[in-house]
Amino acid sequence: MSVPESEARALFDRYLDNWNSRNLEGVAECFAEPSMFILPAGAVALPDRIALVGLLEKVFAGLEDVGFSHTTIGEVTTASCGDGLAIVDAADVRRLKSDGSLLEEIDGHYVMQKTASGWRFVVAVSCAAGWREAN
Repeated sequence: MSVPESEARALFDRYLDNWNSRNLEGVAECFAEPSMFILPAGAVALPDRIALVGLLEKVFAGLEDVGFSHTTIGEVTTASCGDGLAIVDAADVRRLKSDGSLLEEIDGHYVMQKTASGWRFVVAVSCAAGWREAN
């Protein structure tokens, strides 16, 4: 089963809209249960949405402490990697302050899975910006 590019982009757009509006429940709805975040500080296994929302609350508290306003993204690409699985890469993810200055730039790497509720992310990885070009 291949993942239609439009379905992958719709999931990512919903994720980003919820992220920027700080709708943590909406962000959590974009993920399967269980899911995993792999961050520079280490991997975090999230058994359910309650745990994911708890993680997001901590992430947003830290971001807002340094003046976070919103996130923008560059190109989003998708590749099927098995029956009901796909890799979604979001390049040039920029976390910005309200004045437009850059807080952080990363690349996002996601594993997406077809579930009974539709496509959901199962793994989210925060990668150094431009990591693909460096390898």
